[in-house]
Amino acid sequence: MKKKIFIGFVILTACFVGGGIYIARSIDQVISKLEAVITLHQVEILRKSFLTDVKAVQQDLLLKDSPHEAEDDSVIRRGEKMAEEVAGCFACHHAEPALHQLKSLQGEIDLYQKALSRVYTTRANAERLSRQKQVAFHIGQHLIEEIDNIIEYSSRALGNRTQLAKHSIAETKKHLTFLVIAGPVIGLAIALYFIHYLTRSMGALIDGTRKLESGQLDHKIEGLRDEFGELGASINEMAHSLGKMIRAIEESQKRYRMLFESAGDGILMLEAEGENVGGVVSANQAAADMHGYTVAEMLALNLRDLDASEDTTAARKRIDRILGGEWINVESSHRRKDGSIFPVEISAGLLEFENQKYILAFDKDITERKQAEDALQRAEQLVVVGEMAAGLAHEIKNPLAGIKVSIEVLTSELQLEQEDKEVFERIIDEINRIETLLKNLLSYATPPRPQFALVDVNKIVETAIKTAAFTLKSPGGEAKEKDARDVRFEKRLSEHLPQIVADGAQLQQVLLNLLINAMHAIQGSGCISVATAAGTAHAVQIVVSDTGKGVGGADMEKIFLPFFTTKPKGTGLGLSICKRLIEQHGGSIEVARGPQGGLMFTISLPVEQGEGSHS
Repeated sequence: MKKKIFIGFVILTACFVGGGIYIARSIDQVISKLEAVITLHQVEILRKSFLTDVKAVQQDLLLKDSPHEAEDDSVIRRGEKMAEEVAGCFACHHAEPALHQLKSLQGEIDLYQKALSRVYTTRANAERLSRQKQVAFHIGQHLIEEIDNIIEYSSRALGNRTQLAKHSIAETKKHLTFLVIAGPVIGLAIALYFIHYLTRSMGALIDGTRKLESGQLDHKIEGLRDEFGELGASINEMAHSLGKMIRAIEESQKRYRMLFESAGDGILMLEAEGENVGGVVSANQAAADMHGYTVAEMLALNLRDLDASEDTTAARKRIDRILGGEWINVESSHRRKDGSIFPVEISAGLLEFENQKYILAFDKDITERKQAEDALQRAEQLVVVGEMAAGLAHEIKNPLAGIKVSIEVLTSELQLEQEDKEVFERIIDEINRIETLLKNLLSYATPPRPQFALVDVNKIVETAIKTAAFTLKSPGGEAKEKDARDVRFEKRLSEHLPQIVADGAQLQQVLLNLLINAMHAIQGSGCISVATAAGTAHAVQIVVSDTGKGVGGADMEKIFLPFFTTKPKGTGLGLSICKRLIEQHGGSIEVARGPQGGLMFTISLPVEQGEGSHS
């Protein structure tokens, strides 16, 4: 571009310099021609003046010897003047024809002067004077004719020269007009060329940069030359490098986003500054699923909405520790959208991004780990219970059997009053209760391994209901209690229930235990309902509910704990044994409040047994 500008400037300068030189030379030529014409006019004037002088001399010659004759000295001076004027012409005319004509004219003048001299010097002979006068006049007339010829020739030459000068001036005027018009036009054309070139190049660069600004990094700026071409190539290289950098950043963001979204643990980014400290800025899908929200719903929450801890100062202290630069690892409890509480392990620290402070928290649902810890603790308790049961079995069972036999012998052989017999019978009942407690304790500590086979759940349910109903009505059963109760059984058994692999005897034991507990919970009249249904994920469900008095909210969480009971004569091992037996089948048992009061137990059993389900 600089080269083109330089060339344009040189061309423009050359045009103006050339035009100036041409104008100067044209003006000089015109002036020269005008000066020549003026000189010719001056010469023409001199010739006419010379002719006038000759005619005046001729007139003086004719008036000689008349009353009007001129003085002799005057005539002589005019003759000398004519000679001087002709002599002066030799200084201006150097061409051979002109010199020849001047020499001829000079000779004529010399003859004319001599003739005049003889006229004005002759005094005696009048005839001779008259003859000399005629000769002089004749020479003067010839001289006048010759001068007229010269003047006529000069006039024609002067006219030609004048016409040539006028034509030259007209041509010069045209050329000057052309130069005056062409100079600005050429300058304007060069300026328009550069303006067009600069505008087109700048337009292409601006259009390219706007497209790059809009994100079209694959756009190429092409068709430019010179420095603009180099600038366009540099912008294209910059766009290419920028595109590669953006793609690398996008790939990096995609990888981190994939890690963020696919992480198994919940990841939360929380506000650490401002009025909304603890507000959720970002959350991955695992965090949303863990808390039962969508990701969009999570972004509208605050840590206070998720923290289930009753001690709000503890959460504030944790945030203060994080803002102090500490990376914390704590266990806490969070609340799901449905209100349920679950334990979490929190690992959190401070994160600074774009001059803004955030809290980066990793939440891990440790429900399974807690359950495993509880199971391990329960297993350790079972080991202790097993050892206790084994010791009690050996240390108490045999002496207790001897005591029982001794009491029975005394009862049968001694003549006792009815009141004393009742005392002995109560002793035997308590001994039987102790034996049952030992038996249940042994069953809970070391339950028998299930014997799996294909069983019909509906048939097991019907058998358990019949046994429970018979127990209620049989002598020595529930009928002998003072408060007679009216308990009815309802069955809602699914007709399309699949057979499952299970231990039928253990399932019947579990159902019978639940039914007997339900009967104990009913005071007066009530209903016990048993329903079966096909559950999800290849499982079946058994639901046992009653209309009894139920238990309190705090006792609901302890209902499956060993030795926990609400009955005056209960051992607290029945439901614990039921839970152990169901878990040995790979199933689960849950308790909740019944729809009509009382309790509702839901048993879920797999259709098929996997490896290790009976361990």
